[in-house]
Amino acid sequence: MELSVVLPVYNEAGNLEPLYSELVDVLETYFDRWEVIFVDDGSTDGSREQLTRLESDDERVCVIQFTTNFGQSAALDAGMKRARGDVVVTMDADGQNDPADIPRLVETLETEGYDCVVGWRKDRVDPLGKRVASRFAGLIRRLFLRTDLHDYGCTLKAFTNETANAIDIRGEMHRYVPPILTWRGYVVGEIEVNHRTRWHGQTKYGWDRLPKGFMDMLNVWFWQKYSGRPIHVFGGLGILAGTLGGAGGLYSVYLKAFENVSLSDTALPLFSVFMVLLGIQFFISGILADISIRNYFQLQDSPDYRIRTERAPKPVDGGSPERMRSTEERPAVASDQ
Repeated sequence: MELSVVLPVYNEAGNLEPLYSELVDVLETYFDRWEVIFVDDGSTDGSREQLTRLESDDERVCVIQFTTNFGQSAALDAGMKRARGDVVVTMDADGQNDPADIPRLVETLETEGYDCVVGWRKDRVDPLGKRVASRFAGLIRRLFLRTDLHDYGCTLKAFTNETANAIDIRGEMHRYVPPILTWRGYVVGEIEVNHRTRWHGQTKYGWDRLPKGFMDMLNVWFWQKYSGRPIHVFGGLGILAGTLGGAGGLYSVYLKAFENVSLSDTALPLFSVFMVLLGIQFFISGILADISIRNYFQLQDSPDYRIRTERAPKPVDGGSPERMRSTEERPAVASDQ
């Protein structure tokens, strides 16, 4: 399979058929072997029936139906895990992403050696409030995540199949796929793409996504910076709190011993005890977090690093690898006992 296009769908009945018609025109022009994967995220407006009809009419269409609404991240993850193409493209089903940009995304991915190419909606047609909120959120993300991308929210992206299968998109992490890939050592690029007005229906995004997005960003930031060493951040906070508590305790002793100040008239001793206990809790939390992270990587059976290339080991005896004897064939080493 040359190309897989994944589209999460949630109540987009008025957009599916015209968008699919556009997709077919573009894909048949530029690609030989392709598939379109629709992931129905619990639609209730008739989208499911339209998708079932498209699947029955075209064998190149695959429909994944969720039992209820699990969110865009879950839909993208399910579609990308199902994709068989050498290149996997994700896009929205509301008509705002232009299928005509798919060939440029794929060409950039293959010619520039990227693992992922992200669409940049430079000239957005969204309402002013939505654009201002996205611009502000983008500035905060670049400040915390240290990436040079202009657009985190554009669903139009192209991945190599290896990259698409290497990530698990959970919660609402779909907007943070590029920085997660960059953190793992993948090469991420960006090109300008066309952005169109929504054809039918209403947007699924509102102001309530801002606090959720901020919390997700902090989660990604923590994993980027301290996933391999959580004891550093928790232990550092513990040392800071313990130092402040210890200093406050020493100052309380000085006031009582040399200034004859009644400690019942000040909250300094209570503050000192509180900070010391807080420091101990932070330090213990760091140890527990470190143990949990180690268990996580062991259970996932995956290291916290990524190897791009690796030279084959040379035979010890100078011969070919095929001539290397197995452990059972090697002579036993004499014991000193």
